[in-house]
Amino acid sequence: MMILAYLSVIAFVAYLVLLVYGIVFKRKEKVKGRLEDLRQEFVDPTEESVLDEPFRDRIIRPAYQKFTAFLGRTTPKGLSREMHKTIIQAGSPGNINVNRLVSMMFMVAIILPSFYYLILRASGVETNLLMIILLAAAGFILPYYIVLVKARRRRIRIQKSLPDMLDLIFVSVEAGLGFDMAMKRTTEKMPGPLSDEINRALDEINKGRRREDALRGIYARTGVDDISSFMTSVIQSEQLGSNIANMLRVQSHSMRQKRRQRAEETAMKVPVKMLFPLVFFMFPALFIVILGPAVIRIIRVFSDMF
Repeated sequence: MMILAYLSVIAFVAYLVLLVYGIVFKRKEKVKGRLEDLRQEFVDPTEESVLDEPFRDRIIRPAYQKFTAFLGRTTPKGLSREMHKTIIQAGSPGNINVNRLVSMMFMVAIILPSFYYLILRASGVETNLLMIILLAAAGFILPYYIVLVKARRRRIRIQKSLPDMLDLIFVSVEAGLGFDMAMKRTTEKMPGPLSDEINRALDEINKGRRREDALRGIYARTGVDDISSFMTSVIQSEQLGSNIANMLRVQSHSMRQKRRQRAEETAMKVPVKMLFPLVFFMFPALFIVILGPAVIRIIRVFSDMF
């Protein structure tokens, strides 16, 4: 067990170093890769030797890729699709994919109990098997939970910015701009995740993708129901040939009303959420301050009597 714990720590440190190195020097590696591709066009492949490549490119990176691919293949398809959906809705932080996420889950699940075991062995305390199992389960869930939190925060941010963006698009269309140009100008004025997704959809339309599929792809990458309602209205308005300005006016009013209703709902939940801190933290302190002197006086009276 001791050897396994040390090996786990060494593997985790190596993985962390490679991850940080890849994030910091990603752009440099891309430029180096492009220059290498250009050089390969003018160099005879027979003159190149495999041993001239760095050890990281020859051994570590292929082994890591095979390891993550193996974990990705063993992951159930339903779970893999759900993870991929969550990663997309989170904005693909760090260009992470399902294979890397699963490998991180297994690595953290091994490292946390290993650190716990090493600390207990160093302090001479007896190890707790239940605690090791709980730490392994928590480490396995932690990376996916972090991605879930990022996706939830991104959805909330998009949901809050949608009414303001619809107002700007409506004003731009009323001023005489086309719908696509209005969205383009609005994204320039309001940077954020929603603007990034709209720009991506516009680029896909320019590259030849069907307009309906590109617009519906925004909802698939965000997971916000209000986006689905808005894009469905846009598609129907274009198919029926109706006035898109009227549709935008109705949608902007509806989105502002929904945002107001959500704010009122959140405000109504505040008293319920404050109940538990009041009961467990503030009321005991108030009881001590109010009843404390009376209790002390009662104790003194009874002590004098006996």
